Amino acid sequence: MSLLPVLDAAAMREADRRTIESGLPGRELMEAAGRAACDAAEEAFGKMDGREVVVLCGRGNNGGDGFVVARILRGRGARVRAFTTGAPSTDDARANLDALEGLADDDDGLTVAPLDDARPLGNLHPDLVVDALLGTGSTGPLRDPYGALCAWMARQAAPVVALDVPTGLDASTGAAADGTVTARLTVTFAALKAGLLLGAGPRLAGEVVVAEIGIPAQVLADGAVAWRATDAWVAAHLPRRALDAHKYTAGRVLAIAGSRAFTGAAALATGAAYRAGAGAVVCCTPRSAAPTLDALRVEVMVDPQPETDDGTLAIMAYDAIVERLKAADAAVVGCGLGKTVETQRFVRALLRRLPIPTVLDADGLSSFAGHADKLADASAPLVLTPHTGELARLLGEEAPDLSDRLGLVRTLAARWDAVLLLKGMPSVVAAPDGRVFIGPPPQPALATAGTGDVLAGTIAGLLAQGTPPFEAAVAALHVGSAAAEWWGRDRAPEALLASDLPALYPYVLHARFGPPAAPAP
Repeated sequence: MSLLPVLDAAAMREADRRTIESGLPGRELMEAAGRAACDAAEEAFGKMDGREVVVLCGRGNNGGDGFVVARILRGRGARVRAFTTGAPSTDDARANLDALEGLADDDDGLTVAPLDDARPLGNLHPDLVVDALLGTGSTGPLRDPYGALCAWMARQAAPVVALDVPTGLDASTGAAADGTVTARLTVTFAALKAGLLLGAGPRLAGEVVVAEIGIPAQVLADGAVAWRATDAWVAAHLPRRALDAHKYTAGRVLAIAGSRAFTGAAALATGAAYRAGAGAVVCCTPRSAAPTLDALRVEVMVDPQPETDDGTLAIMAYDAIVERLKAADAAVVGCGLGKTVETQRFVRALLRRLPIPTVLDADGLSSFAGHADKLADASAPLVLTPHTGELARLLGEEAPDLSDRLGLVRTLAARWDAVLLLKGMPSVVAAPDGRVFIGPPPQPALATAGTGDVLAGTIAGLLAQGTPPFEAAVAALHVGSAAAEWWGRDRAPEALLASDLPALYPYVLHARFGPPAAPAP
């Protein structure tokens, strides 16, 4: 599947219901889920034959999945202790508990016992713990016995495998209750859950494996609240240079960037545009910044412009830059421009004369603090790339409410009629038509100054080659993340510099996103 659907708790319940009503019994879904979880656990931690496993089961269907896991791991030779927090609340879970208890009657390697606190766990020191307590039903604070059981899991040296979602983690938002389970592996069923990707989810879920259990792909697609791109999807949306291309047909980028104090941002953005495949990059920058940018980025055609006393672009540069825009295929505005009043007036005026798709980043975005409604007046497609601080300034708030990150970006993209890429961990991209993508998994190496300038330049480079704005934003996120991951293969993440990212693009674009190999003759 070239796109991965992301569901919230309600959508997953609806997908289960539709599948069961179409004729696939819930117990078969539960059996498939439990078997897939066992396979993933043994793939991650080795065969369980002869090892001690504790399975903690709640009253709902997540507990039913746990009863299946206990039965299958016992069949594979593990010594299994299963505990249940009460009588099952669903028929499918009840049937699987009955089957497990029937086996336990004649098997001293399998025990099934109730518990209402952590004391029955005593001094157990298992080799593996399976969290099958609440799954997607986790919302709000953890009441006992769940809080006590989560605390017990936190004290264990053994890895914890969470079924569907770690107990305490909201499957829809990624909000985590105090004491939420920290899993080494989460086996989530049928589709990614939004809460595993947002908020505290990436930190608490560990490695996430999606297990196919029989729910039809169309049912999952119908319920998706967002999507995540795959390498195959990104590769299909990256431009390929024609055999007869030359520098002016390969994509022309105009960067309106830099100032006397911030030449590095312009150098990073323009270099990334080239590395993303643009054939020609021109940078309009203040006169005093031009010599430094010339030295930093020799491939860029630098066009010195009138400047303010502070070394930022002056309003007098307006006519020349508007003329320059006519010869470009895409623009990037804002990297290192500075925040002087005159320069901000220039940026707001320029927005109404844009003839080409444009990335508005950093100080370009800050020009619209208090004027965010004017973003919808742009004369060409916009890609906005704020971090949360810049978004707060646009909204005139101390801090934006990110409790519904997906809903927020979807609403603002429609309000501003622009593609909105909200940077963070994870980054989220929304289109004005309501499409929302969640970016790739967190890469700690990206937590360094200048990576946002690289991202903006990468998007501009893709836009200049004809990639549509939404697809360009999503693809640029994945290429940058892939470069950071490539760096981390044999180097410390914290040692990465922003300039290292575009230097890695030739490798990741070839190895991960290159065109498919020609079939053998």
